[in-house]
Amino acid sequence: MHGEPCRVCGGDGRIGNALGGSTATCPGCHGSGRRAETSPGFHDVTKTKPSHHRPAVAIATGPKGPTTSEGVQLAREVSACVVLAEDAKTRLLSEIMNHESTHGRCTKTFIKKVRKQTRR
Repeated sequence: MHGEPCRVCGGDGRIGNALGGSTATCPGCHGSGRRAETSPGFHDVTKTKPSHHRPAVAIATGPKGPTTSEGVQLAREVSACVVLAEDAKTRLLSEIMNHESTHGRCTKTFIKKVRKQTRR
């Protein structure tokens, strides 16, 4: 057998009753006397019931673009900007959609912030 001696039974494979009357197979090594190399001391007990094996719920996707008139106009300005890289445009468009979802519309301060980034 490979591995270190079991820490529970000390490598004997059996543990005794504190009163000395009986012995039982060690629960740590299951009688082998050695620690399993794959077991770090804890084992994962999650998702052991059939009820836990449900298919993943599809995540509802939000709108594909801005929904308010201010957001649509701002998105057009960002898309038309020649200064920004494509990844920066994508990031700004997602910021616009996120701002609309949390605030209901694009605020004047937010519009100024985005327009300032398109002027770089």
